[in-house]
Amino acid sequence: MSKGNVLSYFPILENRTKKNGLFPVCLVIYFNGAKRRYRTNVDLTEDQWKKIKSPKLRDEKLKEKRSEIQSFVRKAENAGKKLQEFTFEAFEEEFFKKKKINTVDISFKDCAREFMDEKANEWSVKTTIMYETILASVGKFQSSLKMKGITPDFLRHYENHLASENKSISTIGIYLRQVRAVCNYAIKMKYITREKYPFSNYTVPAAQKNKRALSNDEIKTLIEYKTEKPEEQKAIDFWTFSYLGNGMNFKDIAILRYSNILGDNIRFYRSKTKKTNKGEQKEINIYILPRMLEIIKRWGNPNKTGKEYIFPVLQEGMSPRVENAVIEQFIKTTNKYLKHVTNALEWGDKVTTYYARHSFATRLKRAGVPIAYISDSLGHVNISTTENYLSSFTDETVKSNAGLLLDL
Repeated sequence: MSKGNVLSYFPILENRTKKNGLFPVCLVIYFNGAKRRYRTNVDLTEDQWKKIKSPKLRDEKLKEKRSEIQSFVRKAENAGKKLQEFTFEAFEEEFFKKKKINTVDISFKDCAREFMDEKANEWSVKTTIMYETILASVGKFQSSLKMKGITPDFLRHYENHLASENKSISTIGIYLRQVRAVCNYAIKMKYITREKYPFSNYTVPAAQKNKRALSNDEIKTLIEYKTEKPEEQKAIDFWTFSYLGNGMNFKDIAILRYSNILGDNIRFYRSKTKKTNKGEQKEINIYILPRMLEIIKRWGNPNKTGKEYIFPVLQEGMSPRVENAVIEQFIKTTNKYLKHVTNALEWGDKVTTYYARHSFATRLKRAGVPIAYISDSLGHVNISTTENYLSSFTDETVKSNAGLLLDL
């Protein structure tokens, strides 16, 4: 190993929940600024994980679990010491050499889990949960499915199975795109050949795109709607805050802190792009309109220190998985009361939280604002063709274009 490189091994409790509140214990290996994680065979609750690290542990079963973890760490350290020059690939070959997967008959479950482990550091909790859901769904449909068993006929049968469970076309498309991602990984790992790629002769169903932007009159009617019911008013206000805040995603609203407020502007990076390269991230700059200040005053956290969340949706110390669940409930509750409001307006189920983002972009487009500015305001990452326009938009441009949103 060359001098200056640091190699270290740390067991951690993975955020990916298993059954009965158990979490898998993983080993994280750090080397020269990079890291990878590997599953042990130990699953623990959060409380057990805290106890197992105590030097005064008395629980005999937990002592056995701790011994298993320590054995896994020692085995990894020994594998690392055998290498003249450390690479993760060389480590994996040495460490796993006694239990190589039979790649000829690799199961969908093993391949998907391997893919999920590889992406563990890149994916959000929401994406991980989605893949776990797909794993369970495919397992329910065909428990012993092999990668070589995924054919166009299988995909059509699985699609019909999902439809029989009353899944929407949109949901079916999501499930099958995850299966496709696993197949692409299998080709990359040479578990299946390109000639056997099942999606060459199968098309993932796609729902017809519905218009999700409100007209100018509808936007004005919704944000000016008066109700005596606090939960309905809160739903309207958060929808309005999202709309006026560059179509801000509700997760980004939930994680906003007072430190994001700089003078008359809110500056932040989309949570969705946090795992992209820093050079690709775009800071979103929002001029705070008076209506947004009213909403912060009405529903915001009274403690306005920089570290505090602006809105009391989340609490400090929540695990990523719990945080994700709370945000999902925040969106669900907002949509529930938006439905009450739109029913009163006789709009039916027309409006959800996501309409705010589409309505923001459409409103600016109708007003003749350059597409490049709209792309920048939305925080889109891969808009390379418009990058040369982005530097020309100053805080004054942000302020003047923000005025268009209420100039209906």
